[in-house]
Amino acid sequence: MHSVVQHRFRVIACRSMYREISFLVSQVKSACDVTFLPLGLHNDPETLRETLRREIATTGPQRFAYEKGNLDTGYDYDAILLGYGLCSRGTEGLSSPRYPIVIPRVHDCIAILLGSHRRYEELINQYRGIYWYSPGWIEHSLEPGKERYTLVYETYREKYGEDNARYLMQLEENWQREYHYAFYIRWGFPVDEIYEAFTKECAKFLGWEYRTVEGDERLLRDLLEGRWDEERFVVLAPGETLEASGDACIFRKSVPAQ
Repeated sequence: MHSVVQHRFRVIACRSMYREISFLVSQVKSACDVTFLPLGLHNDPETLRETLRREIATTGPQRFAYEKGNLDTGYDYDAILLGYGLCSRGTEGLSSPRYPIVIPRVHDCIAILLGSHRRYEELINQYRGIYWYSPGWIEHSLEPGKERYTLVYETYREKYGEDNARYLMQLEENWQREYHYAFYIRWGFPVDEIYEAFTKECAKFLGWEYRTVEGDERLLRDLLEGRWDEERFVVLAPGETLEASGDACIFRKSVPAQ
């Protein structure tokens, strides 16, 4: 019944790439069951790690049942694909006793959206102090700009009073001074024009320069289609564990001691 399906993958990904992954899943030949996890889990690496461990642990064969025909069949996955990078080391220590795990050799979702760790490095070396905007981050978080400033200020004022709110907003502005550019990653979606205008407004409010950079689907597409070369991906065999390598490879894999 399902022999025509060439590959079937369980995809666990950050919601920051909801549009990009959803689009590609509709394009690739692989059958992909996708679970999107909330943004911001990387802010607490242990929370991200435990959340991913639970998702991996609950991955198993899927069953169908057809009572009248007494049919009991289903399918299993060929691999678990992670739509994450190192992400503050929140993916370090992951493994599965049953399935291969595949993850791109990148630090975070921005490099995935740009198509490679190399392109990400080229841009951050050329433009010092980039804050990245993308459809997922705009839709699912409150990005730096006038709207965020107003909401944060009102929240502080209600909780701590006017004077304390002004002081706390000075701290908010301090980290923003570390950035000089607002880059919008364009993937050719219908919302791009609206989100580019939003990013420009944020840049103007914050005193940053605005840039648009074209996204690149190749890394994500190859992940979803099973083209996993060693240079761009780590493929963990069942029982192998993901580790941070501390070098340009970003990841390495290890086998637990028996």
